[in-house]
Amino acid sequence: MNRSLIVLLLAGLLSGCARTNRVDGPPNVIIIFADDMGWSDLSSYGQKAWDTPALDRLGAEGVRFTDFYVPTPACSPSRAALLTGRYPLKAGIRDVLSPRSLRGLPEAEQTAAELFRHAGYRTGMVGKWHLGSHPDFLPTNHGFETWFGLPYSNDYSPRSINNPRPHAAGWMELPLMRDTTVVEREPDQRLLTERYTEEALRFIRTHQEEPFFLYLAHSMPHTPLWVSDPFLGASGAGLYGDVIEEIDASTGRILAELEALGLDDDTIIVFTSDNGPWLVMGDHGGTKADFREGKATTFEGGVRMPAVIRAPGRIVAGQVVGEPVISMDILPTVLDFAGIGLPSNLDGVPLNGALAGKADLDANRPLFFYRSGQLRSMRKGKWKLHVPHTYTSILPEWGGRPGSGGHPGEYGNATIGIALYDLQADPAESIDLAAAYPEVVEDLLRDIEDARARIGDELTGRVGSEATPPQFIQAVWPTLEGDQ
Repeated sequence: MNRSLIVLLLAGLLSGCARTNRVDGPPNVIIIFADDMGWSDLSSYGQKAWDTPALDRLGAEGVRFTDFYVPTPACSPSRAALLTGRYPLKAGIRDVLSPRSLRGLPEAEQTAAELFRHAGYRTGMVGKWHLGSHPDFLPTNHGFETWFGLPYSNDYSPRSINNPRPHAAGWMELPLMRDTTVVEREPDQRLLTERYTEEALRFIRTHQEEPFFLYLAHSMPHTPLWVSDPFLGASGAGLYGDVIEEIDASTGRILAELEALGLDDDTIIVFTSDNGPWLVMGDHGGTKADFREGKATTFEGGVRMPAVIRAPGRIVAGQVVGEPVISMDILPTVLDFAGIGLPSNLDGVPLNGALAGKADLDANRPLFFYRSGQLRSMRKGKWKLHVPHTYTSILPEWGGRPGSGGHPGEYGNATIGIALYDLQADPAESIDLAAAYPEVVEDLLRDIEDARARIGDELTGRVGSEATPPQFIQAVWPTLEGDQ
């Protein structure tokens, strides 16, 4: 065992000796959100090239979902959905925000942090934000008492080889921030996962005597990939495998700390990812089993995620849930576990009764998948329907080509018409059944039309009745505290 880990565990044991569990009290909640992780990147989801024992343990001692979705295959809107429990267009975030964007998560949106904080929880965030980098939009303006991390993705840097616009006017060197202050420019990204883990452990120790909500949003495995020296080459499966094993080890350290402090039975942990693997990065992208396409598309490879929830004493452990659920269900679920009333405007539903074995999940609830504000596909029961749209493909028949060694390949431009797939028989979305089941298509198109009316759809020029307009700042960008 690593010497530093032994020291950490001993320190935790000593500090936790006088600690007694909050029996029947409000549970702590930790949400761990990876970036660009593929469905089959965990051993428990079929990965053979590297190992993820800590993340597999979460599923084995809790619940593992096989059909867990995000409503959009892109960073910013997926994060908005997770933290608000609402479809991204309803939360005012339609697409990925650039570093100098004048938009951000609207002030009126209630985040998980605000809801927990109002209920007496201590709230902290560590890692990637990407919901507005102007000071008006940073995490400390959305319910988080503390934040340490990057305001956006780690490739938004003049030094990144896969930065799509490395010389765009106004871009700064990548800022590492604490609350509203820039503490470093271009931090050593080899240490990001390590530093995030240390910050998360510090937050847990600091607030061990009171209920807390912690959001740990890893910058990895979004490219460019970086890993600390102890994990470099450790997986034997290339840099991507090394990065996943370090994220797994980070989770293991958090579990060990909770045990050492006597918080193990008091803490709910959720782990998932914001979208599917970035396949254009080739060997620096993740894996997706046999699913079609990946990040930036609403095919299964882009929107179906690995996901586990561990909630000791609150759910039936060891479950594998196959009914379709979505990331927006996480917020009402953890709020319900904590005994906090649910806002009436949530799109997600609490899963608590089903996870405790007291109710059934609604397997026929329609779930809608957006890209850049466009409603492109939906799932209902076993059926997946795509409406006509264009998309970026990595497949060679469309001109796609994966990259290697951290250098991106090329996307091809692809099109799809009305297409219907039976995901139980054909999870790869390879056999179009639209002509064989016109009545199913007609039923799903009614759901699509309802979503266009309520949520919106830029593909057809619809503004949803429940959508939130984007919030813009009205002033020139200020100089951030800590800027040189």
